[in-house]
Amino acid sequence: MKLFYPSIIVILFVLSIFDLIVGLINDAVNFLNSAIGSKVASRKIIMIFASLGILLGAFLSSGMMEVARKGVFDPSYFYFSDLTFIFLAVMISDIILLDVFNTLGLPTSTTVSMVFCLLGGAFSIAMIKIASPLSNEPLHHLSQYIKAEKTLTIGIGIFLSILISFFSGAFIHYFIRFLLSFEYKSRLKYVGVIWAAISLSSMTYFLIVRGLHSTLKGFMEDNLTGFSLLIQHFIKWIHHHFFVFLLVLFSTWTLVAKIFVSLGYNILKFVVLYGTFSLAMAFAGNDLVNFIGIPIASIQSYNIWKEAGSPPAERFNMKSLSGNVQVPSIVLIFSGLIMILTLWFSKKTKTIVSTEINLSRQNEGPEKFLSNSLARGIVRFFLYFGKKFFKLFPKRFLVKIEKNFKQKIQNENVAFDLVRASANLTISSILISIATVQKLPLSTTFVTFMVSMGTSLSDRAWDRESAVYRVSGVLKVIRGWFLTGLIAFTMAGLTASFLFFVKAWALIFFMFLIGFVFYKSYKNYQKGLSKKFEDQRTIFGTDELTLGKTLNKTMDILEPILESIENIYKNSIEGITKEDLKNLQYSRKHFLKVKESFTSIQNSLILVIRKTKNSEPIAGRLYMRIYNKIKEIIESSDVITNRTLFHVSNSHKPLKYKQKKNLLILEHLMMEHFHIIKKITRNRTFQKVNCTIKIQIFKEIEEQMNQQVMGIIHKKYGKKNTLLMLDVLLPSKKITENIEEILLLHTDGLSHISSKKDASFLAF
Repeated sequence: MKLFYPSIIVILFVLSIFDLIVGLINDAVNFLNSAIGSKVASRKIIMIFASLGILLGAFLSSGMMEVARKGVFDPSYFYFSDLTFIFLAVMISDIILLDVFNTLGLPTSTTVSMVFCLLGGAFSIAMIKIASPLSNEPLHHLSQYIKAEKTLTIGIGIFLSILISFFSGAFIHYFIRFLLSFEYKSRLKYVGVIWAAISLSSMTYFLIVRGLHSTLKGFMEDNLTGFSLLIQHFIKWIHHHFFVFLLVLFSTWTLVAKIFVSLGYNILKFVVLYGTFSLAMAFAGNDLVNFIGIPIASIQSYNIWKEAGSPPAERFNMKSLSGNVQVPSIVLIFSGLIMILTLWFSKKTKTIVSTEINLSRQNEGPEKFLSNSLARGIVRFFLYFGKKFFKLFPKRFLVKIEKNFKQKIQNENVAFDLVRASANLTISSILISIATVQKLPLSTTFVTFMVSMGTSLSDRAWDRESAVYRVSGVLKVIRGWFLTGLIAFTMAGLTASFLFFVKAWALIFFMFLIGFVFYKSYKNYQKGLSKKFEDQRTIFGTDELTLGKTLNKTMDILEPILESIENIYKNSIEGITKEDLKNLQYSRKHFLKVKESFTSIQNSLILVIRKTKNSEPIAGRLYMRIYNKIKEIIESSDVITNRTLFHVSNSHKPLKYKQKKNLLILEHLMMEHFHIIKKITRNRTFQKVNCTIKIQIFKEIEEQMNQQVMGIIHKKYGKKNTLLMLDVLLPSKKITENIEEILLLHTDGLSHISSKKDASFLAF
């Protein structure tokens, strides 16, 4: 056991590196969202500004961390072994929890995660100590170990920050958009300069309050010398001459903005990049220590224990740790460099950022979240409220206002414009600055996310086509935030208890668990990336849609779908004839994957058709026709897989021998047909298709339908049997018809290219 506690300290430092990585991945959305969403510059330039912010923030950070984590628990009531297990449980739980959120692409608060992990671990150990037979402490002494009132304050702060941020973003940005409109470039000379000066002034104040203020946190009054003393006097002067300082800032930035605009530079680009730098610096200066404070606290605990002569760890009180923990500057800068490397090379950062951008984008596109009843209810309520509210104003007045909210030219490649990006950063900076000065608990993630949602609402990005999906997505993210606290508390509590009782074996188990979670997370993420790449390659690979490109594109889509439908059909027929439930379940599962893949094609239909070359509108019409035929093939397969699985899983009577034999004959004909079609699509040989096999399939289906009718008349077949046969035979016919029609459309399309004949073959 001599090496047990030193090995835990080493493990905690290794875990802190992983915690830095997963924490940065999740928090990067706070300072990258506005710049990336507006495409203010290349990703490389944005990353450089963010990296400089992180580096400067790490350099200026005081590195102070309260071991009691803002009063969550009192170390003087715990022994050295207790605190070691609490710290270890916190790091293990925090890493696993944040990695899960990163893989799901959902932003959450790293501060909330850390606080509730500490609370859960401390609560668990405290309960074990109080419940111990050797302890005579009553249950109400738990309040001496844990400070529950601080948890309540954090919870209230979180709830209020969500509401205040959303409504502040929506309300303030409404007036910003009204003044600048979507055609803001013509108004940059006057209104734009004033708005830029306001933005830059608020963000500069934010930099000073969050940056320099954090630098002083670690110094006692009598330790202030040189530069730190100068900073303190400067901050005191700002507090006593607040309006004078703001006036100086505003005047300075107005002059700078005017110079930029007169030189023909879009000042809003500088505002967004400056805001990205400011938020990144604030993040590093204030939140960086969250990830490395725990291992620093643990090594200080270990040093105190060693200096006392290494007494029994289970009996050594840690009252000496009740103060603050100073993190060395070199450790902070090294941690900052790790975060910068993560920012540049981690692909998961893009996933987290894409969630927020997807929910706030101005243009059309596939929705990431499905609707739910609560979201539908909220949307219906506000539609009703909006109708009643706007009746209070004259129509002429509303029409005049609405002109500023109409976007004449929409850039499909940009999620939102620079006006909204600058508003996101400015409003977030103001809210965080106010909270810092007033010492109110809030989460930077919650503020930046909800401000972004509020500004997107003001910009009419949540119209009737997308509102219910966006609201559903926001509700899902908020639910995830509250679950973060609950899950963190529970995970850390269970982990700390397990470590307390099992010790070394528990430590080995959790190391393997972290490795397993990271491995599964990596595999799932890579699978998602490859699927996304395939979707983009298939759907968005064409710059301009011509007839020739349409024919090639639709074949690229059709080929893998037909391959899958062939296997699904074969497994479904064999499954129903043999009553093989596993085979039918596999077939259904396979089909749902095909359907999910087709959904991305469905979502991109409008975007693809918009790429149609003006001189060749026939290309868009052909794409739509073929898309519709593929959709009907998918729907027919849906009926077959669903009905066959339903029949067997509910243990209905099996098919008669004659019916099974007939279905196997039909399956053989269908497989032969699929084989011919696959050969044609693979070789791109669209000569006139031999209709013999199609005629045979139709005759076989007709014959089996006649036999079914005669069987019903003679009372051989009941309701369930008949419904099953109908839901196999009729969709089989539809699949065959639609495949043949797709090939016919391709043949006629090629003929049109070569002979320029009329496009009557595209009539619906």
